[in-house]
Amino acid sequence: MRATTIASRQLASNFNQNIATLDTRLDEFLKSGDSPTTAALRRATKRLRTSYSVLPKRVRRLPRVRRYVSASRKLSRAAGKVRDADTIAAWTMQLPDGRDQRSFISDLERLRAHALRTALLKAKKLRRAKTPSLDLRDHDDFGDGKRAEKVETRFERRVDREFEEFLNTQEVVVMHALRKDSKRLRYLLELKRDGAAPPLAGRLRSIQDDLGAIRDHDLVIDYLRSRVKLTSTRALIREEIAKRHARLEDFVTKNRGQGHLIPVVAT
Repeated sequence: MRATTIASRQLASNFNQNIATLDTRLDEFLKSGDSPTTAALRRATKRLRTSYSVLPKRVRRLPRVRRYVSASRKLSRAAGKVRDADTIAAWTMQLPDGRDQRSFISDLERLRAHALRTALLKAKKLRRAKTPSLDLRDHDDFGDGKRAEKVETRFERRVDREFEEFLNTQEVVVMHALRKDSKRLRYLLELKRDGAAPPLAGRLRSIQDDLGAIRDHDLVIDYLRSRVKLTSTRALIREEIAKRHARLEDFVTKNRGQGHLIPVVAT
């Protein structure tokens, strides 16, 4: 079999595998809707989007494929709202038992229930949709897999640029872009290497985790600012801001001076 055929078929196979994984995570989420199944569902939707992004244009434009991936993306955003409520709820469990903590817990239960209802509706809609499956034999003439290389190179440049910009500015918008793009690039690296994790993937995971922890502080701060009538809220906001600042300083100190995130290849 030609190497080009293997590359193209492998991309289609990865897409089918991610569809199957999402199918399983979807069933688990519909049965439970708890924090672990919500997180697993979001990971599955993001991996599916990554495997979709490297398929040949002719395949990506297939109506059944586009509709399914679009619906899964909407579900991911809805599940993200549930995850945000879970993150803030986990923070409240560290507070001393008292009237304010009980008020937070009650309010977050209401917010999570609302977000979960929306996510479950989108999950049921996706479950009713026709699940696409690519016939590997149809991919013999669908290119040599070079699109995957182009997409990877594009994300490498984008992540490297965002990394340098964030170290210099610490802007929140740049941080969110860097965190999301680091995740997508890591998935691409693992996708091309059939699940293996090259050294760069490990560093991307570290960056993703560090920035995710900073974002969790932002979620808590934004939530507390919506609850300023409670007696302890202002003090808690100041405490969270101080923790966020310290974590951000640690990130910048750890990463500044290490050169480009993406190794520069000599030409």
